[in-house]
Amino acid sequence: MGADATILFNGVESNAARSAIAAAAAEIDRLEDALSLFRADSELRCLNRDKVLHSPSGDMRRALALALDIAGRSGGLFDPTVQALWEAHVDWFAATPDAGLPPDGIIAKTRAAVDWRRILLEPDTIRTGADQRLTLNGLGQGYVTDRVADLLYSQGLRHVLVDLGEQRAVGPRQGGAPWLVARANSAPFALTGGALATSEGSGCVLGASGAAHHIFDPRSGRSAAHWKKITVHHRSAAVADALSTALYIASSDEIEALVPRFAGTVIWATDHDGRELRWISPPVDGTVD
Repeated sequence: MGADATILFNGVESNAARSAIAAAAAEIDRLEDALSLFRADSELRCLNRDKVLHSPSGDMRRALALALDIAGRSGGLFDPTVQALWEAHVDWFAATPDAGLPPDGIIAKTRAAVDWRRILLEPDTIRTGADQRLTLNGLGQGYVTDRVADLLYSQGLRHVLVDLGEQRAVGPRQGGAPWLVARANSAPFALTGGALATSEGSGCVLGASGAAHHIFDPRSGRSAAHWKKITVHHRSAAVADALSTALYIASSDEIEALVPRFAGTVIWATDHDGRELRWISPPVDGTVD
C-alpha cells in the first residue's frame, strides 16, 4: 500500500517470530491484490478501469463497505471517489510543475466525479459511475494492519506491535508495559491496545512549491487546510485510518459534532500554530495515553 512495514515482537522466540513474519508477509501480499492502487492487476485497479467488478473478494467488499459506512457517518468528509481529484492535481503539476493551483474550471469538472453515493455495492458486483475512480488509500493501510494483527493474534501471539503505516497493538509488551509510539515535539503515545492512525498533509505535497497536498476536501476539491496533523485512536486500525482522513478535512466545530457518532474514539488535532486539541468519545478502553 506504499508504506514501510514494521512488526515488533516482545517475548517471542526467534523461530516463532520468523514464522509469524512469513505469514504476515503472505497476508499483506494477498490483500494488496485486492486493495492496492500500486498493482496494475489488483481488484481496485480493475474496477477503476472497467467500472464494474464481478465476484469481488471478501476483503474488497468489506473494505469498500467500511469506506461507504464512514462516508455516510462523516457526512461525506471521507469519500473513496476522491481519486479523480488526486489524478487531476498530479496531471496539472506534471504539466506545469511551477504553476499555482489547478484553476477552478478543472476542479469543478473533476468534482463532478466525486460522490460516494454513486457507488453500487451489490451482492456479487461492485459498480462505479462511468467517470469515477476509487481509492482505498484512506483506510487501506489500516485495514491491512487489522488483518495482520488478527492473524498474529490467532497464532497465539499477545505482545506485538504491528506498524504498516498505522499502528495497532496486539496487547502490551511482556510484563504489561506499553508500546511507545513517537511523535514530533510531544511525549510519545503509550499504546497497550487498539490502533493509532495519523493524517498529515505534509506527508505528500504536490507541485514544485508544495502548493497542494494529498488530502482533498470533497466539498471544495482543494487540499484541506484546517489542521497540521490529526491522530485518532480506535480499536480498529481501519476505522482510525478513515477517521483521521475525514477529520483532517473537518473544522473544530465539525469534529465536535461528529465525535458522538464514533464511540470509543480519541482524537488529537494539532493546528498550524502547534496547539493540540483533544476530543474523547466514550466508551474509551483506557489503552492509550
